[in-house]
Amino acid sequence: MVTPLRSLDELAVGQSFDFGSFRMELDEILDFARRYDPQPFHVDEAAAKAGPFGGLIASGLHTQAAAFGHIIRTGWVKDVSLGGTEQVVRWPAPVRPGDEIALTAQVEAVIPSRSKPDRGVAKIRYLGRRLADGVTVLEILGTHFLKR
Repeated sequence: MVTPLRSLDELAVGQSFDFGSFRMELDEILDFARRYDPQPFHVDEAAAKAGPFGGLIASGLHTQAAAFGHIIRTGWVKDVSLGGTEQVVRWPAPVRPGDEIALTAQVEAVIPSRSKPDRGVAKIRYLGRRLADGVTVLEILGTHFLKR
């Protein structure tokens, strides 16, 4: 899928990456929502049918966490990640049980540190699109600290 990064210096503005896809399963949606976001449209199929989305949907927080976990499991940043400082997140469309989400990323900024030459910051925009129809269901602008 993606080649693991060895350094912040391998990134360039405009560069894009494809992380494949992951699937949002009903049991995981219910488990996450019961534990962390127990709103009726996430945990109760009958109530969700009568709710604003016309059926059960995944918590946006779950979609975000699943996407992040999927990217981390690819090994893309395992050798260079020093954590992050910010994620600006949008959930423009609901995710339903069984949806398969394709993840891509585009580098928006690469900023070597002036005070710590062994690291820098990358701003990366992640997009999650539902494979069935191409609709964007997740957009994250992440700020990462990466080794050089």
